[in-house]
Amino acid sequence: MNVVKHKLCDKDTVLFSSMVGKYQSVNEENFFKNMQYKQEYEPTALNDLLVSEYENKDEIYIVRMYNEEYVVGHGIGTDGAQEEHVMCLSDALALNLKALGYIQRNLTLWEWLREYDYSVVNYERNYDLLENGKRS
Repeated sequence: MNVVKHKLCDKDTVLFSSMVGKYQSVNEENFFKNMQYKQEYEPTALNDLLVSEYENKDEIYIVRMYNEEYVVGHGIGTDGAQEEHVMCLSDALALNLKALGYIQRNLTLWEWLREYDYSVVNYERNYDLLENGKRS
């Protein structure tokens, strides 16, 4: 399958270029490189579950939609009652999780991911690329 490179929105173009050489860890570098690749070359109509609410104590989840839209939510079995939809990664990372009522600490999503050193992120759940639970 030949995928045409998707043009990133201006905010994310600036974000990705501003991070080069300024990563706080190897995992942060891996996160930004993976996310740029996914947004440019790995579209998803069936969603890309990056962080599952079942895999962190705060029950935060992050879903990438299409190329660069994101849903950030909270809670197990909330049926989308606590979700925020944004149009790019920059906006997702800037979300204040306390202001949204997701956690008690005053952290942005980016700060929260850094606390975990990105260990809660799974890059292998783009449902467009999975068949029977395995990457095809």
